[in-house]
Amino acid sequence: MLDLGTSFRKSRESQNLSIDKIAGDTRINSRFLEAIENERFDLLPGGIFNRGFIRTYAVRLGLDPDEAVQGYEKLVRDVEAEPAQQEPERPRGKTTKIPVYYVALAGLLVLVVGFYLFNRHTESQLITPTESLKEATAPAPVEPPVTVETPAPEEAVLIATVPATSPVVPVPTSVTTPAPVTAPPPATAPARPASTGSVVVELEVQEESWFKLSSDGSDVVPSEVLAPGTVRRYTASNSMDLSIGNAAGVTLRVNGQPVTALGRTGQVRNLTITPTTSASSLNVR
Repeated sequence: MLDLGTSFRKSRESQNLSIDKIAGDTRINSRFLEAIENERFDLLPGGIFNRGFIRTYAVRLGLDPDEAVQGYEKLVRDVEAEPAQQEPERPRGKTTKIPVYYVALAGLLVLVVGFYLFNRHTESQLITPTESLKEATAPAPVEPPVTVETPAPEEAVLIATVPATSPVVPVPTSVTTPAPVTAPPPATAPARPASTGSVVVELEVQEESWFKLSSDGSDVVPSEVLAPGTVRRYTASNSMDLSIGNAAGVTLRVNGQPVTALGRTGQVRNLTITPTTSASSLNVR
């Protein structure tokens, strides 16, 4: 399909349908529909969502959805295959002239730095002799006088009456040692509660399937039949419960990882997903 966006726009206008009407019927944001008509695929979410939007839009307008998806993939491949624009080579033998004001600015900067260094050197020469003079004229520290204690008369008489043969036992002097000062223990910051994860579920419908979903204990989709081409994305803080009536007709991604074997055609799957649930644990064995 050539001119994918033009074919979508002409088909919509021929049916007298507005962008808002299509958005309400397909549950696709109107800015995504305008991006498809303008072939601005870089404004779409990307991945399976782009193909799902194009398929759903084509079904609503009565166009061939497979042909529309093939046309989209061809346009994307053509855009990716375009070589990057190369910067033109500069002619050899020519040198770039430096503007005069750059030279003047550099010269001014050199003058400012030289003036600053000259002032610092002059200030250091003025300050150094003054500090040396202060150190030379500073008076020497005066030591405190030493006092000699004279023993009391009673102590002298007691020492004189001791026999010469008896050793003199010195009286120990009690020294009071100050108690060590202990610093208060550092305050500890209160522990923060561990942050909880989240649950992200993405699905794309290839075959019609019954669907039901509740998030964190609240019903989000009580009961609904999803048409082929439907693309949905749901999030939860703690847990998500979902039921799928046709496991083979739905492609499921859990926390960014694909579930490769969700089930058989017509098989009903009831799943409970938490932040720690892996996509591989949901595969049918």
